[in-house]
Amino acid sequence: MNGPNEKYSIEAKIIGVKTIDPAEHVFLQDQHLTGESFSGMRVASFGSLRCTFERCDFSKLKSDQVSLASGKEPSNYIECIFDGTKFRKLLLGQARLERCRFLDVKMESVFSHSAEFVDCVFSGSMRKVVMYGRLGGMDAEFTSRRVNEIRGNDFSSVRMSDVSFRQGVDLRSQKLPIGEHYSILEAAERKLSAVRGKWVGMPASDVRTEVLAYLNILVEDVLEGQSDLFLCRDSAPYLSETTIRELWKNLAESSA
Repeated sequence: MNGPNEKYSIEAKIIGVKTIDPAEHVFLQDQHLTGESFSGMRVASFGSLRCTFERCDFSKLKSDQVSLASGKEPSNYIECIFDGTKFRKLLLGQARLERCRFLDVKMESVFSHSAEFVDCVFSGSMRKVVMYGRLGGMDAEFTSRRVNEIRGNDFSSVRMSDVSFRQGVDLRSQKLPIGEHYSILEAAERKLSAVRGKWVGMPASDVRTEVLAYLNILVEDVLEGQSDLFLCRDSAPYLSETTIRELWKNLAESSA
């Protein structure tokens, strides 16, 4: 798979011949497009239903709302490029993205309940993004699929802020960012149990209350099927830098 700093080639052609009004809403249905370019296109909204895109270029797509998979059925994206796109409002739906590239993108407030990502590479920034390993939300009513395939993705060059993976995402099959802002807690259940037990026994204080609130959120994630946890420093802004660093250290070292 191409890394975030490697060259990635795509052959693309411009779709259509007319100039698209920036106020126009573009919606594609039951299309199978190969090598098409939507690069730099500016529209009010962009959506697809039951479409397949192969080696298509969506780089720097400008739209107030992008829906990669609308309605009750999925759309597929294979080896597509989304470089430089700033997603103001991204609705993933039941999109399946395979070997796609998202370099220098900006994603904010995205809850991926039903989308699948396989061997994709990312850079740029993600803020308040959640990826779920189990299909949920309204889409669960429309398909017998219960698991979202999320594997082989390279997030190592992404600046993540309040990002989490829930309900069974295999963190060991992803490349995740490292540094003092992040922590990966493997075999989280037993470590959380040990550290939470210590804090429960401490004298009452504001810090104790805040730490237990944070630990309870992590315990809930484990109970919902996320055995290993990816932690961002700013997911608990109410904890001081010193407290959360010490807490992360204790969690990493603890055993039941």
